[in-house]
Amino acid sequence: MKKPILIMVLPVVMILATCKSHTNDQSSPYNTIPSLDELSAFWVSTDTVEMEPSIRNFRGQALLNRDMTSISWFVSAPFSGGYHSGTLRINGKTPKVNSWRWQPYQGLRKGSHDNLEILSSTRMLFDKDAIMWEVEITNKDTIAREISPELDLIGFVSKFGGDWQWWYPYPSMSGTVTNRNEEVENIREHLGEQVFEKEGLSWELVNGKPMLQKVLMKWPSDEEIMNSAKFTTSVENNVIYIRDTESEAITSFSVVTAPDQISPKKCGATVSWKFRMEPGATRKIRYLMSYGDNHEIIKQNVLEWSAGFEGYFRGIKDSWEEKWKSIFQPGNSFISGCFPVLETGDLSARKVYYTSPLTMLYMTNTNLPQHSKVFLTGGPRWGASITFFWDITLWSTLWAVVDPVMMKEHISSWILIDPSKYYGMDNFGGKGVGNGYSANYWALFQMIRDYIAVTGDYAFLDETIGNGTVLQHLDDYAMNWERISLYGTEGCTDDIYKLADFGDDEWNLLECVPTYKHIVPSFNIGYAWMMREAAKLHLHRGERQKADSLNTLATEMIGRILKLYAGNGVWNSLYPGNKTIQVRHCLDFAFFGKYIPDDIPAAIKSEMLEFLYNELITDHWMRAQSLSDPAADKSDRADHGPFGAFDGWPVDIMDALTQMGYPEKALNFYHAVEPVTNEGIWAQAHELWGENKTNKKALVRIAERDWCNRESSSGVAFAQTMLKDFFGFYPDLNGTVIKPPKDFTFDGRMHHVYYRNEYYTIEYKSGKPVMIRERNRKQ
Repeated sequence: MKKPILIMVLPVVMILATCKSHTNDQSSPYNTIPSLDELSAFWVSTDTVEMEPSIRNFRGQALLNRDMTSISWFVSAPFSGGYHSGTLRINGKTPKVNSWRWQPYQGLRKGSHDNLEILSSTRMLFDKDAIMWEVEITNKDTIAREISPELDLIGFVSKFGGDWQWWYPYPSMSGTVTNRNEEVENIREHLGEQVFEKEGLSWELVNGKPMLQKVLMKWPSDEEIMNSAKFTTSVENNVIYIRDTESEAITSFSVVTAPDQISPKKCGATVSWKFRMEPGATRKIRYLMSYGDNHEIIKQNVLEWSAGFEGYFRGIKDSWEEKWKSIFQPGNSFISGCFPVLETGDLSARKVYYTSPLTMLYMTNTNLPQHSKVFLTGGPRWGASITFFWDITLWSTLWAVVDPVMMKEHISSWILIDPSKYYGMDNFGGKGVGNGYSANYWALFQMIRDYIAVTGDYAFLDETIGNGTVLQHLDDYAMNWERISLYGTEGCTDDIYKLADFGDDEWNLLECVPTYKHIVPSFNIGYAWMMREAAKLHLHRGERQKADSLNTLATEMIGRILKLYAGNGVWNSLYPGNKTIQVRHCLDFAFFGKYIPDDIPAAIKSEMLEFLYNELITDHWMRAQSLSDPAADKSDRADHGPFGAFDGWPVDIMDALTQMGYPEKALNFYHAVEPVTNEGIWAQAHELWGENKTNKKALVRIAERDWCNRESSSGVAFAQTMLKDFFGFYPDLNGTVIKPPKDFTFDGRMHHVYYRNEYYTIEYKSGKPVMIRERNRKQ
C-alpha cells in the first residue's frame, strides 16, 4: 500500500497558468517514452569494449564473461558466488565472445567456432532467485556436422551474514574473501585456457590504501574448482544440487534441454550432448540456476520454472517493460511519486534523459532487509548492498520528485550514521560503511534540504532523530567546518585559514589526486552554501539574528575562498605553512558554478570557462583532471583523473554552466554525450581511450580498469539536469520554484513533475518555463 505524503506547505512563488488539462484527443506524452529495446545498447565488439555487460533483477546481479555462458561476480545478498558459473565447450574447445549487447532484461553474446555461429542470452528471472540461459548453435557450414557440446555447471555459492562492506564477501578455495585481489579477474581473462599463473600487478592494501604491487599471481583450474571439498553435489533427474558445507547455501542447475550425460563433481557437474546438425540447422540448449537455503522451496521452484521455461524466459522482458512503463504513471504502486515524462522532438536529449530513469530502475534492489526498496550505488563487483551519500545526492532534487516517501525514510536512517566515519550505508547489515568522505556533510545537508524544498515538509525539521532535531543536524552539518579548521595552529594563523581543512589524506576527497587535500575550494564552497541555506530555514522560523549570523559567516568564507584563485581559471589547494599547490580539476569549477555563481568575479568566470573548454571538455565526454595538472601523472584513474570522468562530473558541469549563465553550452554538452549511451546505461566512469586519448577526439567507453563499476546511480542525475537546468525546476526553501535559464528555451514539455502534493507540466511560454497544474493529478 502506498504511504500518504503528509506535508506542511508554505506559500509558493511560481508562474502558474490556467489551461485545460491534456485530453485524450491530444497525442499522449506516454507515446514519447522509449521502449526498453530503444534504450538498449548497440552490439559492441569485444576488442573495443573493456567492461562486460551485467544482468540484474531487483534482487541479484552478475557480470557476463568472455566465453559464451559463464557469469562471475554473482551476488544476491546474503548469497554470493566465487569464480564463475561454468563454460561451454564444443568439440573440446571453449568458444569466445566476439560481440555483446546489454539490454535491461538480458545480456547477449555472439561468437563463432569452426563454422558454427553461437548466440546466447542470459537473463535473471524477474524478481526471483534464478538465472536462465538459452544458447543457440547454428551450423553455417555447407555440410552436416556432428558436434559434442559440453557444459560445466559450477555452484560455488555461499551464504554470508553480518555486515557487508563495499567489498562484499565471496567464497574462494582458501575460504571467505573480502579484499579484491586479481584471482577472479585472472580466471575470467583466461577462461578455456591452460594458464594458471603469471607475474603482474595486483591491488594490495598498503597502510589502508589500495596500491598496485608486482606479484606472482596464481589461480585454480576449473577442474580444481569443481572438485572443491567445500561443496557436495547430488543429481535428481536432470537437476543438480550443490550444497555448501560451510553455510546453508544451496545452488541448483536444471538442464532443461535433456543431456546425454551428466558427470557430477563435488561443486557441480559437467553435462554433455551429441548433436547431428544439417546445414543451416539450429539447436538450442536451455538451462537455469537457482539458489537459496531451503531445499524443498528450491526444488519446487526449479521444477516449475523448468516445466514452463519458455514462458518464464520470454516473460522476463514483458515484466521489465511493465515495470518501466509504471514508473512514469502518477499513483503507481512502485514509487510514491513518478518519474517526469519528457516530451520532445530533440532525439539526442531524449536518449540521454531516458537513460537516467532506466539507470534508476536497473539499480533498484527490493531484497535487502533495511528498506523495502533501495537504489544501489554500484556493482556487480562492488557494493552489492551499499548506497553512497555523495552519488545519490547528485540527483536529490529529482529523488524528492520521484519518490519522496522513500527519500524521507532513507535520510532519516542516514542521519544516524556518523558522517565523519562513513560514506554510506550497508542496506544488508544496517550500519555505516567506508571512510569519512569530506563530501558527507554537504551531501546529507543537500538531500534534506532538497526533500524539504520539493515536498514542503517543514515539519520534518522538528522531528527528533538520534541526538537532535533534523534542523539541529542541519546546523551541525553546516558548521562542521569550524571543527575541522586548523586556524590558530602552527602554520595556520593567517585569516585565510578560517576555512575547513580536510586533512592530509587524499582518500577523503578525490582518492587518486594526491595534491587535492587540506584546504580546497569545492567543499568549502559547500559549507558556505550550507550556511546560506540554513539561514533561510531559520529566517522562515522568524530567527532573523541566527540567519544574519550565518549569512555573514558565509560571505566571509567566500571572500577567503576567492583568495585561493591561482589564475587562468584554476584554483589552489592550501596547506599549512602558506604552501599552495595548483589543482586543475573539474570539481572546483562545478562547486563555484552550482553554488556561488554570482560571487565569482566576471574576469575569473571567463577564465574558468576557457579552462573548462581548453583542458577538460572533449568531443563526447570530458576528463575530470587536466593533463596539465602538476599531479596528472600520479592521478590516472578513470573516474577522477586525466583520462576519463566519473559519470556525475558532466552533470555537475552542466548545472554549473547553466547557473553561470551559459545554458546553451550546457545543452550542447548534453547532446554531445549521447553516443556514450550506445554501450548501455550510466556507469561509475567512462574513460577516454584510443590514439587520440590526449585530445578532444578521444574515444569513450565504460571504464573497467581501476575496479570501476559497470553501472552506477550517479548517472540518474542526467535527468535532473534536464528538469532543473533546461526546464528551470529549481525549488528554493523560500518557496520559489522556477528559476528560468538565461536567454534560453527548450523545445518540449515535462509532464508529471511532483511538487508539494500536486503534479505539474512545465513548458515554455513567451520564452520562460511555466508550471501548469495537472487536473486530477493530486498526490
